[in-house]
Amino acid sequence: MIYPDFKAPASSRENKKPIEVTLEFWGVWDNSDDWSKIIEKFENETYNFNGQEVNVSINYTKKEIGQYENDLSYLKQRDIEPNIFVINNNWLEKYVDWLEPLNENNAYAEEYELIKYGEITDIFPTETIRNLFFNNKLYGIPLYSDSLALFYNKDLFKDAKIDSPPKTWNEFKTAVRKLTDINRRNEIVRPGAALGCGANINRSSDILALLMMQGGAKVIDGNRDIDINKEIEVNTLNGIEKRNPGKKAIIFYTEFSDPKKNIYTWNNNQDDSIKAFAEGKVAMIITYSYQIKKLLALNSDLNYGVSPMPQLENSTIVNFANVWTPVVSKNNNCKIEPPEAHSKVDCAKIAWSFLSFVNEKENVKLYLDSAKKAAARKDLIAEQIELNNKISVFASQAENAISYNKFDERIDGILIEMIDTINLDRENWEKIVDEAVRKIEELKSKE
Repeated sequence: MIYPDFKAPASSRENKKPIEVTLEFWGVWDNSDDWSKIIEKFENETYNFNGQEVNVSINYTKKEIGQYENDLSYLKQRDIEPNIFVINNNWLEKYVDWLEPLNENNAYAEEYELIKYGEITDIFPTETIRNLFFNNKLYGIPLYSDSLALFYNKDLFKDAKIDSPPKTWNEFKTAVRKLTDINRRNEIVRPGAALGCGANINRSSDILALLMMQGGAKVIDGNRDIDINKEIEVNTLNGIEKRNPGKKAIIFYTEFSDPKKNIYTWNNNQDDSIKAFAEGKVAMIITYSYQIKKLLALNSDLNYGVSPMPQLENSTIVNFANVWTPVVSKNNNCKIEPPEAHSKVDCAKIAWSFLSFVNEKENVKLYLDSAKKAAARKDLIAEQIELNNKISVFASQAENAISYNKFDERIDGILIEMIDTINLDRENWEKIVDEAVRKIEELKSKE
């Protein structure tokens, strides 16, 4: 990615006052401190856009996730949405009509040149950028990567005489049996892992989807076809096999909350999984890197490690991605002073220029170091892996972290409800799965 210094000539700056441009930038998880160094660095220069000297200011606002999409829709109806805002890796299709894609002229200004499409897969893993393309156009440049990983309590592992975290699901089950403490009344005294339930397990719907995908399911594909309850054909080392990975994953997942199974370790009476882990009440949880900050806030003395996500034995490695990427609104509605200069400045081009600046290696490192996130760029991924710390695990998983076409956020709620309903009525679990699929199909018909 090329970002030369393209300040306007000194003689020009002396004779003509620059146009002042203010961009509004909305995020949902990052604090303003995570962006302050990059924004300050960008704002400290005067730029030349199509012959016009421009000073740019960036107003970053952290929004509450529960109200975020409603706020976006409210402003969209009035054609005043923010110039830059973040979307989840599953949201591009939903928001694509709002957005300005990156193209060869999008932020061109004399010697300044954006990343070329042909270079994109040299800089980022293919899976990292796949969900940012729509109709062969790129709508965002990924800042970071995140995926589900295994968090484990080192003290509880030591007490159970377990030398290392499990790498496969068979090893995981063995570890659960060693770590779980159940009394004579079959009551859970200390869970070995937070797995098997829905509402009290952080991102339980993503964990279940990952299990399905590791087995070969797509969950929901690009055409919105659902295979959660279907038999599918899977390519294996032994040829094509017919499997039902969705149902198999559901059986496996809910066995961890079944009192009749030898891996029984969790139930609906347990506390929230993140809180329980922070308090040392459960030995293993599965979650994303963004929970590291929360764990630190809840218990700064917690002695824990992070390990790669367990995988099926002798199978292709599959991890589950969940990232948010800044995108650019196509509306030319940024604040410009003097107002009469509005026709001379393209807000979308300037917004894309800022995002391109952000994604320069030295600049994105400022963001990653502040936000404590894993890199999306291949060169930075390699550097983070060498550090061998908690973030290194998430960096190492970027290459094979994928997701499914979660076209509606209510799908999470449907899957969580399905899990907890199965725990109440195990005999009718297949009917409960079919009902969940019916509800997801209904969401398709309502769009």
